[in-house]
Amino acid sequence: MSNFNTSDKNYHEYAKLASSAESLIFSDPRSSLTVFGTFGEQLTREIMHLDGLGDWELNQKARIDKMRYSGNGYPDAVLLALDEIRRKRNRATHDNQFIATKGEALKIDQKAYLVWKWFLESFSLNDVPEYVTPVDQRNILKSQADKIKVLEEKIKQLQENRPQITISAEERTRRRKVNVQFAKKHPLNEEETRQLIDSQLRNAGWEADTPRLNNWKHQTEPQKGHSMAIAEWVLPNGQRADYALFKGLDFYGIVEAKRWDQDIAGQMAQPKEYAKEVPFRSDYHLIGQEMGDYKVPFIYAANGRPYLEQYKEKSGIWFWDARNPKENAYALEEFHTPEDLALKLTAKNKDEANKDLADDEDYPQFAARPYQLDAIQSLENAIKDGKKRILLAMATGTGKTRTAISLMYRLLKHKRARRILYLVDRNSLGRQTANAIKDNKIGTMSISSIYGLKELSDKVPDASTKIQIATVQGMIKRLFFNDDNSEKPSVGQYDFIIVDEAHRGYAEDRGLSDQEYENYDQEEYVSQYRRVVDYFDATAIGMTATPALQTTEIFGNPVYSYSYQQAVLDGYLVDHDAPIIIQTKLAKEGIHFKKGAEVDVFNQNEKTIDKEKLPDNMNFDVKDFNHRVITPSFNKWFVMN
Repeated sequence: MSNFNTSDKNYHEYAKLASSAESLIFSDPRSSLTVFGTFGEQLTREIMHLDGLGDWELNQKARIDKMRYSGNGYPDAVLLALDEIRRKRNRATHDNQFIATKGEALKIDQKAYLVWKWFLESFSLNDVPEYVTPVDQRNILKSQADKIKVLEEKIKQLQENRPQITISAEERTRRRKVNVQFAKKHPLNEEETRQLIDSQLRNAGWEADTPRLNNWKHQTEPQKGHSMAIAEWVLPNGQRADYALFKGLDFYGIVEAKRWDQDIAGQMAQPKEYAKEVPFRSDYHLIGQEMGDYKVPFIYAANGRPYLEQYKEKSGIWFWDARNPKENAYALEEFHTPEDLALKLTAKNKDEANKDLADDEDYPQFAARPYQLDAIQSLENAIKDGKKRILLAMATGTGKTRTAISLMYRLLKHKRARRILYLVDRNSLGRQTANAIKDNKIGTMSISSIYGLKELSDKVPDASTKIQIATVQGMIKRLFFNDDNSEKPSVGQYDFIIVDEAHRGYAEDRGLSDQEYENYDQEEYVSQYRRVVDYFDATAIGMTATPALQTTEIFGNPVYSYSYQQAVLDGYLVDHDAPIIIQTKLAKEGIHFKKGAEVDVFNQNEKTIDKEKLPDNMNFDVKDFNHRVITPSFNKWFVMN
């Protein structure tokens, strides 16, 4: 009797395919693993169709990842089972050195049953019997090859001809409840949790495989040219760190692995002790920075669950930097890559950098108005105090962009920042910012030439790039809807984010109650800005002229405000009466210079005014006034009238 049965005629072919794989466990384990892989792949396609996840013509790993980050709350046990079925199928199909055993085939049979049980509970009304260990059917079923081929072709035809599905809100709610309850009934064990953490580490560029890369079991050691997460690293006192992170021979960090259902927010005490116990050895290098008793700088705790605000104590990858002991641990969505950590090590000590900022009274001249200096000092004080979310409120026309550029220059100058992301909500604002960074100078050099600038069309920064401009929409696509991982930024790619016009489309990420979490998609409560900002291990600075309630709930109250009224009183803005359209002869006709006319030309580099003769006729419309041509009399008349 097979473990894969259903009375729902829509899913008969899937049941037959899995039953065929189960029947081969004893006679041909390798083929069994291969057919189970086909079953897992086809059923995943069906799930994506039923849940309206769009294009399912992806590879199986991409399908699983899309399910994981879809917000539908698929149980981790199901996603892990699908991934293990995929990996075993790949080895059985492509690895000639792989020896498939009936024990491994039986284990995959159990994983496939778990997925099947969840699938029927979610998408049909079937009662699923308990799992029964299969018996050797070699004497009953001699050959399944032809039968399997027929089933595969039939499933393919069914998938090609199936109608478009509309999912009601009630059905989505029911499925989400099933997912939550199924996850509670099937918590992951320690081995399965390690598989999840291994996968998270591999996704961040670390070589990780707990059964194979294991110091305690196999005496695995770090290697030059490899970034390794070595499991069960043995310490002199006999204790074992769950993972030791090495970039080449440099000992970067320690990871504490907790059970899938265990709180991890307060689990830093143990790995911190491990970091103190690491001995000096000749076969690896300890990072030579001031860290008190700590021998390695970067400490993590994880249980394999992606970060979710609703369960923040039980999810995410919690991180603590031993070089900054006054700062608390905080949650990340992903592990840092080896390159992220190497980049962190190039930054100056935060306390030293903060002191250098406080002592530096040399501010760029392009943002030297008193209120701009006050704004920069307030932002730097908030940074020094360790605030991760900071809000600046300045009236339109008072130079927020120049103030931001001045702040970026100072942060980079004193190595308080390594790379800054300037986030905008539309292309035109991105182009304006890029031009401002190119035009504003320190001496004769523009900010862009000093620190390197990547603009909207540049998706990936160079190693030397210090400032990158991107739109929210573009960054969302790169982070969450991108099949090319080479374009996906890592969590540590930027350490500061400046969000321009922070009030635009920035919705509050309100906490969900347990009942709401079961009934609603959290994606509805997370704004695009928030998804991007929260992804990075970075301090985020929001800038706006009009702080809305949801803006302050995310960034906090402004650390500095400069209002329109105050700017008028200070003489930096002109007060306005009721709107009046003023037409002047100059505005209508423009300004015209003839060839050979002698004009005053402002020399940007030398900050001087030179006399030059025009080589050609030049014409200026009103839109060019105060941009390409200065007309003091025109400006004075408007101000006076």
